[in-house]
Amino acid sequence: MAEKQKKKYAYLTKAVQLPDGTRKYLRAKTQKELDEKVLKTQILVNSGVDICNEETFAHFAQMWYDLYKKPYLRENSLEAIKYVLNQHILPVIGGYRLRDITPMQIQAIMAGLAGKSNSLQSKVLINLRSIFKAAQENGLVAKSPVSSMLKPSGKKTVEKEALNAQERQLLLEWVKNPRARTFLLIALHTGMRRGEIVGLQWEDIDFKKKVIHVRHNAVMGRYETTISENMKTKAGKRNLPLSEDLEEWLVARKKTSHSKYVIAMENHGPLTKSSYKSMWKLIERELPDTHITAHILRHTYITQLFESGTLDVKEIQYLAGHSTMDMTLRVYTHYDRRTREAKTAEKVREALRVQA
Repeated sequence: MAEKQKKKYAYLTKAVQLPDGTRKYLRAKTQKELDEKVLKTQILVNSGVDICNEETFAHFAQMWYDLYKKPYLRENSLEAIKYVLNQHILPVIGGYRLRDITPMQIQAIMAGLAGKSNSLQSKVLINLRSIFKAAQENGLVAKSPVSSMLKPSGKKTVEKEALNAQERQLLLEWVKNPRARTFLLIALHTGMRRGEIVGLQWEDIDFKKKVIHVRHNAVMGRYETTISENMKTKAGKRNLPLSEDLEEWLVARKKTSHSKYVIAMENHGPLTKSSYKSMWKLIERELPDTHITAHILRHTYITQLFESGTLDVKEIQYLAGHSTMDMTLRVYTHYDRRTREAKTAEKVREALRVQA
């Protein structure tokens, strides 16, 4: 039997001249298809796009990360970007050429995140917009496929609640592990950030003047912890008063310490990410029904300062290490709203009792 002949197509071709004088040959099966390709190519060329570039999204995203992000961000921020790229973006469009990615593909990424948190969706959109903006600036796409109409949906993160007096007391009574208790006391009595506490050294504490000099910050990576004097904000370097309870505890701890770090591992080095997580479980287990993070402990300290009524907002801003007044006022607004709600509820109950 004679082998069946494959159907052959007579392709139509047309050359488009590029800015550098070279020609790009296009081909199609029909005149209509060829005309559409020529028009699209001319639009891209006139927009300054290098149509000969075969750059994939994955390769360009890596360059974007190395040049636009890695030199300027801290380890934790970089890890967050890598997670978003590797888990939610690259699996969908990583292998496509940059200029071939469509708004529908971006929509598919966001559709795949339906039901995920508002925070995660926001991070995905922010990184996509940043990458395609860089691609556009470098002449690799004419227009970003990330529509300005795309907005993150999903459940918003629950607003952080400060621990109440009973919860604070229970933690201080029940957490007995020396390392965990030291972290807890420092956080509740100074409002220092997690990295500031992990990076705190004995030389930073002036027991004579009863002051903690916040001068070091720890970035806990996957395998090692880096200590530097680069604080999270310009206002990060500050001097904090040492409370009597915290002073008493730290004086006793210093007598048995063999490390330059106030909270150290068995090898006398600063906490790593894994050792920090192990320590934190000792704190969490004491109040299993209450969501506790290092930031909530810090939030609790700042709220207590407002509740005292003895410090003005500018003083609290300094103690918190906030670079702007707005950051401090956000905490105050949350505290003030909760206080008003409680007072209003009591007034309503009182009104109903009078009527009865």
